[in-house]
Amino acid sequence: MKKLLIALAVVVLVAGPGLTGCSRASEQNAGKSAHDLTQPGESRGDEKKNGEATKAEEARKVEEAKKTAEEAKKVVVARVNGVDITMYQLIRAMNGVAPKYVKKGEEPTPEATAKIRKEALDRLIFEELAVQQAVKKGINPKPEVIENVVKQVKKNLGSEEAFKEYLKKNDLTEGALKKLIERSQRYEMVTANEIYRKVKVDEKQLRDEYEKEKSRYVLPDNFAVHDVFFLKGKDEEAAKKKAGEILEKIKKNNNDPWKLVLDGTFIVRQMRITKERNPEVYKAMSKMKVGDLSGVINDKDGLHIIKVTKKEPSRQATFEEARPTIEPKFLVPAQDKRKEAWEKELKKNAKIQIMQTEAEKGTKGKAARDDKDMK
Repeated sequence: MKKLLIALAVVVLVAGPGLTGCSRASEQNAGKSAHDLTQPGESRGDEKKNGEATKAEEARKVEEAKKTAEEAKKVVVARVNGVDITMYQLIRAMNGVAPKYVKKGEEPTPEATAKIRKEALDRLIFEELAVQQAVKKGINPKPEVIENVVKQVKKNLGSEEAFKEYLKKNDLTEGALKKLIERSQRYEMVTANEIYRKVKVDEKQLRDEYEKEKSRYVLPDNFAVHDVFFLKGKDEEAAKKKAGEILEKIKKNNNDPWKLVLDGTFIVRQMRITKERNPEVYKAMSKMKVGDLSGVINDKDGLHIIKVTKKEPSRQATFEEARPTIEPKFLVPAQDKRKEAWEKELKKNAKIQIMQTEAEKGTKGKAARDDKDMK
């Protein structure tokens, strides 16, 4: 519900000035310390009453948010081939777009809010057109796919009770959730067909880029070890003595650190070695072969005994190894271009209506009157 309240705050800014005073006053009150809000001589009974009053206020705000959300579902902001897009949907979409324009903790400017609103509405219109196209083409996700997604949601949440709470917080029923999943799956399937599968990058272009920027595609050292690690603690000499004893035990166990019995003074782990993180271990390892066991190494983070399991020095990446890094540079712009072209195709014969909110009508009407008065 907290997320919903945040989303509704964005809509308040869209609706226009005059409605944000309460939220700003609340922010100012929230900034006061407990000392500021508690009068001298206040008893614990008074504190309990204040706590109950706070809970009551929070409950009131939650109910108010629910009511606002229900009202938002009734406000139509656009219509696509007769299908309504509501203010509630727009709010949710704006929540997704907002981080692109507004940093956490900042209040969006009117200009930023207008951009957020436009981008969110454009996305919703495109999504609706794409889903309608999927329906026309008979693209339907399998029921078992939808059921598997629901099962995964339940698994991620941990329990049936948590799932019910999730539905409640998001103002959904299980049936409504399945409808949303079905729509999402349909959208992904049609965009895969119409955008991603229709875009290919020229092989020659990729190879030319690889040759041009070859020096950038270098694989770093790939050094891996089994590491027996000791913290130095306050008594470094005692730690070194313990490490020496453990080294002898490893040698007796055919150089296998994993046969050690942990006693709380060390740990055994697998790790990758870099020059920056463990310079002394890296230096020792450069002289070792795969399978070799080191002595006790004193590094900046503690004491180590290592057994080398992989040693691949830095080298030039092949074209195939570099390809996953090169391809997005050309693929993403090509996909964006195909999306724009498909969007134009979808809109060509579509009937799209954008509705003004009452606040927007009032703002434009006032601007027109002011302009007339100036003349």
